[in-house]
Amino acid sequence: MPSDKANAICLLNILRDYSDGEHIMPMGEIIKRMESVYGLRPDRRTVTSAIETLQTLGFDISPYGENHKGYWLRGRKISEKEVRLLMDAVYSFSFLSARETSSLLGKLQQFLSVYSRKKYKNLAVIREEKKSQNKHVFDNIDLLDKAISKKVQVSFYYLAYGLDKKLHPRRLQRYVVNPYGMIFTNEHYYLNCTPARTDKTSLYRIDRIDKLAIEQSEIDTQEPKFNCRKQIKNVVYAHVGWPEPIAMLCSKSILDDVIDKFGSGVWLKEQDQDTVRVRFTAPPRGVKYWALQYLEHVEVTEPAWLREEIIKAIGVNKYGVKQ
Repeated sequence: MPSDKANAICLLNILRDYSDGEHIMPMGEIIKRMESVYGLRPDRRTVTSAIETLQTLGFDISPYGENHKGYWLRGRKISEKEVRLLMDAVYSFSFLSARETSSLLGKLQQFLSVYSRKKYKNLAVIREEKKSQNKHVFDNIDLLDKAISKKVQVSFYYLAYGLDKKLHPRRLQRYVVNPYGMIFTNEHYYLNCTPARTDKTSLYRIDRIDKLAIEQSEIDTQEPKFNCRKQIKNVVYAHVGWPEPIAMLCSKSILDDVIDKFGSGVWLKEQDQDTVRVRFTAPPRGVKYWALQYLEHVEVTEPAWLREEIIKAIGVNKYGVKQ
């Protein structure tokens, strides 16, 4: 004879998988599911007692007296809308392999009833060629988290694509770095670190890290003024460096893009009917590549060296004459 706890756990799983607002389970169906899934043969009184136990424990179960049809699990840890939002996010994560994507999607759907899951059964990972070839992203994140907590160095091979369109080690030697944190930017997860015996901040894509190992060596002692996290604040396109004041003239037509990329903390002042002056602080290298995408709508004015680099990049001299 199963215990009251076992009946309650089995009933919760039945309601979680087979009930929702459109699929309310009569008592008879619950008893049949308990038998077919778990081999149990509870009577109505046992099922009623198990439902009351679950309700006492805080599970939101709609009773027969409320809907006059049966029972269904109304309260779930994650709603269907939230599951769909998370699924869409997982689809977009190119740092996950196709296999990891499918596995994670399956786990998210476990929060739904079998009927809700059917809405997503025809969804497939689109453009698998854009998904990472690295199958150890989750393992890498776990190991990096441990190394950062222990304040020890890590070593790894860093991968890059070859002409065969496959990932290969960028060099024969292992990279040895001081890990400080992980960030998500530019649609990828990055390791925020400094190479051993330097204070130059670097970002490495975690999905390109291979054969990651935690070293015994403690992270290098840095100068008191060194602040690795500050160098990645407001990072743009994963280009790190010390933030500098940036000034530019922008068309009002891309104001949404400016705030989306650089945040609501930017300083804005209207220049004329069509133009706005913008000031913010960020590592300049990434700003260069952002500005190049909006050449018709952006003119960087400060710092001067960044303005000159952009002018050279578009093939004109400082007087606006094509070279």
